Amino acid sequence: MDDGEKRAYYEAALTALAYVERRQPSGRRFGPEADARWTSFKGDLTTADRIDLLIRDADAQWPSAFGARTVFGKHSVAEDEPFGADWEPLDAVTAEEMWRARNEAPTPVTSKESLEATAAAWEVSLTPFDPGTIEAAEKLVVAGPSAVAATIAAFEAGSDLDWVDQVTVVATPPAHRQLAALAGAVLSATKPARIFTAKLADAKPGARLLLSDDATEEDAAKAEELANA
Repeated sequence: MDDGEKRAYYEAALTALAYVERRQPSGRRFGPEADARWTSFKGDLTTADRIDLLIRDADAQWPSAFGARTVFGKHSVAEDEPFGADWEPLDAVTAEEMWRARNEAPTPVTSKESLEATAAAWEVSLTPFDPGTIEAAEKLVVAGPSAVAATIAAFEAGSDLDWVDQVTVVATPPAHRQLAALAGAVLSATKPARIFTAKLADAKPGARLLLSDDATEEDAAKAEELANA
């Protein structure tokens, strides 16, 4: 993981946090009330600490939806630990710049805008993808960021659908993994989603394949293999 990937991760996480706070205001993430609370107890903590604390809080509310452990495939880190002992937070200057930029930028109004912003933070462009009609008892193997985003939208619009129970995402690049992880927040999941790298992926037999052209070759091959199992 390089500095560019870390920055993309944080930018995407902050934008998604702004979206969920707008959708369901808590008063503890952004805005005057949150700023006042932070000022009253921060002590020697920095803006970088504030950002990490917000991510920890959100990752606990929507398990594994925000943590770097999921995005960067840190398999040796416990599921209830978003970062891991070796994680280096943002430096103070970058954290201040990022926090200020987030507060000055428009907040996504819809989940579609939020997912597009997540992709954009990683310089990924989503393209139209039709997942078709999804049945409540159906199992899916999904690969490719455009397929992931479209499937999240279908689950949000559908009824009696369960992302965690029905969907296995094959996503090796961090950009693709973060997009898939945020399904937990968009869909208010109470359990971690099934997101695997191509090397570790498995799925329940009989799953239908949803594959977009922007999947990596190895992710596409593994998703096809799982769907045909």
